[in-house]
Amino acid sequence: MIAGSPVSMRQSASNAKRLLRPPTAGFVRFMFGRGVSMVLKVNRPPGADASGMFRRPRMVLRAKRFEEISAILEKTKTYPGPVRMVGADYSQARCVGGDGGTTVDTSGLDKILEFGETTVRAQAGVRVGRLVRELAERNQELLLTPEMGQISVGALAVTTCPQASYEPGLAQLSSLITEMKLVTPQGRQLTVTARDRDLLRVLSSSFGLLGVVYEVVLRVQPMTPVKIDYLVLTLKEFMARFSSIIDAPGALRLHISPFNDRIIVERRTSDETSNLSRSGIWQIRNSVMRNVLPAFGSTVGSVLSGPGVRSAVVSGVQRALRATLDRGSRGVVLYAHEWMRELPPEAWKSRYTYSLWAFPQSDFPKVLREYFGFCSAYYKEHRYRCNVVNGASRLHQDRGSLFSVSYSGPMFTLEPSSTGEQGWDEFLMDFNDFASALGGIPTFNQTRALQTEHINKAFGDRARLFRALRQRTDPLNRLRNSYFAYLLG
Repeated sequence: MIAGSPVSMRQSASNAKRLLRPPTAGFVRFMFGRGVSMVLKVNRPPGADASGMFRRPRMVLRAKRFEEISAILEKTKTYPGPVRMVGADYSQARCVGGDGGTTVDTSGLDKILEFGETTVRAQAGVRVGRLVRELAERNQELLLTPEMGQISVGALAVTTCPQASYEPGLAQLSSLITEMKLVTPQGRQLTVTARDRDLLRVLSSSFGLLGVVYEVVLRVQPMTPVKIDYLVLTLKEFMARFSSIIDAPGALRLHISPFNDRIIVERRTSDETSNLSRSGIWQIRNSVMRNVLPAFGSTVGSVLSGPGVRSAVVSGVQRALRATLDRGSRGVVLYAHEWMRELPPEAWKSRYTYSLWAFPQSDFPKVLREYFGFCSAYYKEHRYRCNVVNGASRLHQDRGSLFSVSYSGPMFTLEPSSTGEQGWDEFLMDFNDFASALGGIPTFNQTRALQTEHINKAFGDRARLFRALRQRTDPLNRLRNSYFAYLLG
C-alpha cells in the first residue's frame, strides 16, 4: 500500500518549503490504498518564477516498500510526471521540484538491512546520521564521515556530496557505494555492482534522473581515532604557507572570515595510537560553531536593521569564537562521527544554508585572495555580507562519479554560508558569476542559483554525455523536472 495521509502530506510539504516555492491554487490528491483516494483543494499563493521550476507537485506519496516505486513509475496516467524522490530534503538547490507531478517521500524505507565486516547494506530512506551512530556501536565507521548527518542514504548514492578527504580516489560520499538497487524510469528493477564500474560512475551523480535508488551497499572500516589541530592565519600567511599546508598528511577543513582577514586551518589526521581526548573548551567551540552561531546570525539579521551594526556585531562574535581556538586546539583526539552536525528534522529550522563551488588546488590561494576582495567590494556596493563563517574543504582527485567536482584533479571547495537572510539570494547570483569566471566547478545539489552557462563551462563533454544518456534512458522524461531540464536539457 502506498501510504498517504493528511499528516504525512503536511510534513512533506513543510520539509519542502525551503526548496520549493509555493505555486498558484490547485488540487492535491491523497492516496489511501488501491482505488481509494481523496482530492483536496489547496490555496497557494503565487511564487513560481518565470521558468516555473519551483512549482509544487500535484501529489505527494510516502512509499513503505520499494515495489510501490515500480507501480508509481509504471502508471503514467495515475501518477503524473515528473516523478521525484525526496529523502531528508536538505539539498541546497531545487532538485526535488515537483512541477505539478508526483513526489515520493522515501523516509519509510528506513531499514539498515545488514552489517558486514567491510560493508553495510541499507535502504534509501535511512538517515546517514543514524547509520553512522549504529556503525559506531559496532566499532565501525564510513570511510568518509559527512559534516551533516541529516541526509538520506538514497541521496548520498546519487548526488555529489564532496567531503574533506584523506587520500586520492575518495573525496565524495557516493564513492563509498559498491552496489545499488534501483527502479528504472519504466518501473523495472535493476541491480548495479562494482563490476559495472562505468555504469556505477554515471549513476553515482545522476540525481535520480536515470532511476530511483531504493537500496545501497556502502564501504566501512574499523573506527580510528582522529587528531584535530588548528592553525589561525591571515590571508597573507595562508598564501605564504600554502605549499606546506597541502603537503602535510590529513584532511583539511577551512573556516574563513573575509572581513576579519582570518583563515582557520583545521587538520584531521588519523592516528591509531592516540588516546581519545576531548577538551571542554573544544566541545564548547564545536557547539558554538555548528549550532549557536547560525541561530545568532539569524537573530541579528532580523533584529538589527542597519547593515553596519549587523556587521559589527557578527564580527565581534566571530572574533570571540576564534579566541577560544588556541586553548581548544591542543590535544583533541576523537572519532570522526563526533564532529558530524545534526540539523533539525525540518530543514527550515536549521537557520543555516550555504552554496558550494570547487576550484583547482593550485589556483586556490589566488581564488581566496580574489574572494576576499569580492566580499569587500560587494559589501561596499550592496551593504550585504554573509553572517556565518564561510567553509572550505580540500578534495583529493576522485573520478568515482561523472560529475565529481574533483574529477580532473585535487580541488578546494569554497562555501559561502548564511542564515538565508535578505540579500543572500542576490549575493549568490553575483558570486556564481565570479566563481565561474575563475574556473570553478559547481554541484547540482549544493550550488544555489545555477545557470546553464555555468554547467556547460564547468562540465563540457561530461554534461553532453550525461544528457544523451538520460534521453535514451528516460525518453518520456518520467524523472526529469524543470530544474534539470533547464540545466541539462
